[in-house]
Amino acid sequence: MRPSPTEFDHQYTEQRRSIELARRYLEKEGVTRMYDALTKEVERGRLSVQDASGAIRFGLLAIIERVAERVGYTRYVDMLKDPEMLDALRFMLDDICRRKGVDTFEFRQQWAHTNLQAVLRDWHLVVHEERGRHRYEVAADLARRLVSETPGSLVAESLKLPMDSFVLLVSPEAGLVGQGPDGTPTPITEIYAVESPAPEGKAWYLWLSMRDAANRAARALVNVYLQDSRTLDDAIAFTREQGGPQQDPGWEDCCRLLAGVARYVAEGGPVREVWYDATARELHEKLAATPKSAKPEREKLRERLRAVSPGRTLVLEEPSR
Repeated sequence: MRPSPTEFDHQYTEQRRSIELARRYLEKEGVTRMYDALTKEVERGRLSVQDASGAIRFGLLAIIERVAERVGYTRYVDMLKDPEMLDALRFMLDDICRRKGVDTFEFRQQWAHTNLQAVLRDWHLVVHEERGRHRYEVAADLARRLVSETPGSLVAESLKLPMDSFVLLVSPEAGLVGQGPDGTPTPITEIYAVESPAPEGKAWYLWLSMRDAANRAARALVNVYLQDSRTLDDAIAFTREQGGPQQDPGWEDCCRLLAGVARYVAEGGPVREVWYDATARELHEKLAATPKSAKPEREKLRERLRAVSPGRTLVLEEPSR
């Protein structure tokens, strides 16, 4: 049975029409003209307000797709340094100042921060799509144990995530709690993690997703830097200091859980495959059996697999006694 939609499904899979429209106008008009072009299409009756609004919403994501393909999907810092991305962010900041009729230092600072948060959010969506939409699920009892028992003394070099991009599904019973839409405690049930190269080590980019009882969504974005020769506790302390009091406190337990999952998988903890798409399973098995030297065949299989990916959830559970 196909599992319930994830936050990625809501914000990416279900928005394919808007994303494709954004890609088309970016390719046709370029970043400096696409937003005005979409507005004019509405005025001329060639595009509905809803379609244009959707394309504008995903214009940044379309830019990220193009830049990330060039610099490497998981390389967030390199993407931010890319000339096309820098030009796009400068244009967007100038454009919002023009539209709002405000151009002060404080206003620009506020919107620069907002734009960077939007970049990080959309980058997570792009990476999750392009790196295969890998899904892990951790049983509640195992999650609680990993949070409480994972040593803070683990050195950064020993912590490598099972995939460089995946979502970890967590039951509310695991006890991970963040700040919901109105600031009230709300279970964190999805952790999107990307492992990315960083100076003198690596970084874990985390998107913590939660929904309250009224099905209202909230998220927290946290970047954890794991420097070589430093410990997990060092990384958490540094991130806490850099983020300040406005950070969602739930991220620390999520970080410890990911470190525990990394060690659990590396040490051969049991991982159970749950397939919910027969076609995906067949393609996955064909890809595994195809020699790496047969690059054209493997690429065709990957394309077909991407259309139904991931087709499975990898479930982490306490070992049977």
